[in-house]
Amino acid sequence: MTKVIQQMDMTKAAKLFFTNYFDFSGRASRGEFWWAYLAFFIISFILAIVDGVIVGIIFGFTDNELLSITENEFLSTNGFFSNIFSLVTLIGWISLTSRRLQDNGHSGWWQLSYFSIIPTIILWVFFISADGNPVLLSFSIIFTIITLALYILILVWLILPPTEDENRWGLNPLYYENQNKTFSGADPKDW
Repeated sequence: MTKVIQQMDMTKAAKLFFTNYFDFSGRASRGEFWWAYLAFFIISFILAIVDGVIVGIIFGFTDNELLSITENEFLSTNGFFSNIFSLVTLIGWISLTSRRLQDNGHSGWWQLSYFSIIPTIILWVFFISADGNPVLLSFSIIFTIITLALYILILVWLILPPTEDENRWGLNPLYYENQNKTFSGADPKDW
């Protein structure tokens, strides 16, 4: 039987991103993930330009003495619209990444490894404040390597194609014949 692969584009990926915003079950294809990522990058870039123009207008046409130093620093380093957009899409990115990892047969809980950066930063801070303690340096380097390895592992899993057409999270979402089937209690909306 020949499997017909559905085509994914940026608009379809963006629609699926918001349709499955709170859906942490099921699977997401590589196309769905990376097209949504490209759309997010383009929108973030445009919003960063808008934020820069607004900051330029504020600094160019207003008396800078009216704004305190902290307001100047905040406006010039933080993009209001970019930050709002990132906050609005945060849960959607967690769910999409979970579904993408599940497409490869890995649990979405692997995203918790992003937090391995916290002990790494704490160790480096202690190392710097302890005037170069060699034990803290060793632990800092080890945690840095572990953190980088985890980040690279997740990136590789996001890039790789699915290893099977059917896993415990459902059927492969790329194939048309899987669009209306259910698997182990999954809803058709997961496809």
